[in-house]
Amino acid sequence: MRLIRWIALPCFFLVLIYGVSPYFSFWRLTKALRSGDSAAVSSHVDFSAVRVSLKKQLVMRFASATASHKRWANLGPTLIDAIVDAYATPDGIAALLSNPGALKNLQTPRHFRFSSGKPEDWSKVKYAFFTGPRSFVVEREGIKLKFRFTGVGWLINDLDLGLAEAKH
Repeated sequence: MRLIRWIALPCFFLVLIYGVSPYFSFWRLTKALRSGDSAAVSSHVDFSAVRVSLKKQLVMRFASATASHKRWANLGPTLIDAIVDAYATPDGIAALLSNPGALKNLQTPRHFRFSSGKPEDWSKVKYAFFTGPRSFVVEREGIKLKFRFTGVGWLINDLDLGLAEAKH
């Protein structure tokens, strides 16, 4: 019986730590965003996966409306790449999180700055929960931050901006 307790107790604490870890990671990300620490923001984001996600969303957003335009076929991918390159940076992620409608309305990221003079209101988080054993999602003001457990921690691997539902 003692052996079972010695095995069960560490297992319980490991599961508890794992269950709390994405919330802690999200808290650290918000702390990095508030302080303007781009290195800390970078440590919480898988930029290659975020680039792919943003590019896919932008292509889907404009595909139906621009399919018949020849200029879009030539120029569209270049414009989308430029937009994705601007936003798939620590400062761009901070700009998207501080202004969720920036890409929905195709606003330009004029001056990427972390702080706009006032701290971000993170109480607007609608929900935060596990969607699988290695995936976690946080929704805030229409943006879904999708985290993935990589073995060394939780990284944002997808920013779902809801561009498919956006009107053009």
